[in-house]
Amino acid sequence: MGIQTNIKLRGTVENIIYYQWKGIHCIRTVPAKVRQTKPTKKAAKDFGLAVKSSAVVRYLLRPLMPKDGDRSVIYKVDGAFRKWLKENPLDNTEPADGIPDFEGLAFNDDCDLQKIVQFQITFSRGASGEVLLQWPACNPVSAIKAPTGTCQLVVQCIAATVDVKAPGRQQSTAINFTIPYRDEMMPGREIVFANATSPQCLALVGMSIRYYKDELQSKPINIMRWKPAGIAASFFN
Repeated sequence: MGIQTNIKLRGTVENIIYYQWKGIHCIRTVPAKVRQTKPTKKAAKDFGLAVKSSAVVRYLLRPLMPKDGDRSVIYKVDGAFRKWLKENPLDNTEPADGIPDFEGLAFNDDCDLQKIVQFQITFSRGASGEVLLQWPACNPVSAIKAPTGTCQLVVQCIAATVDVKAPGRQQSTAINFTIPYRDEMMPGREIVFANATSPQCLALVGMSIRYYKDELQSKPINIMRWKPAGIAASFFN
């Protein structure tokens, strides 16, 4: 950094920058060329893929989000993609299920989906690219935590699939089902998300629970600590 003495300028002339810093008129040159190493180039590429893929996934799973535009969710999903891409998963052609960087990621820090549901929900791959969700038979009152006055709850599920190398290629399947909140056994069910998995694609299954005080679902319980939502399953390739 040099200091301007006579004429005080601001701006850029060819590779010379004239600027002011803490009231002092300074001058410096622009480096002719910035050299990037292979790790630096890869980090920059991964960062771009992470940001683009994260944006697509958040858009597809937006109906599950307890709060629209929550910055903490943006940071979480971006961070999960960056961490996952550091492991070079795109070089692997083998199927990968239950990816630790995504499993259990919560969209609401005030209410953990995994602590609300007191039983095991099973996710698996089908033979033709589908994802299967097995919801076991259960007594809702003893198996699912709920606020006082709950009459019904609605389970919302979305399978979001994105081609990580080309995030513009995407699809989603949304399935909702209602459970009366009564002290009696309810039958289990199987839910099929068709065409959710394919080579070089990441499939994330998001889930949320919404509570209602009436059977017509006109009286929702809008308390953040009773809006559990997050990623319940993940598949790649």
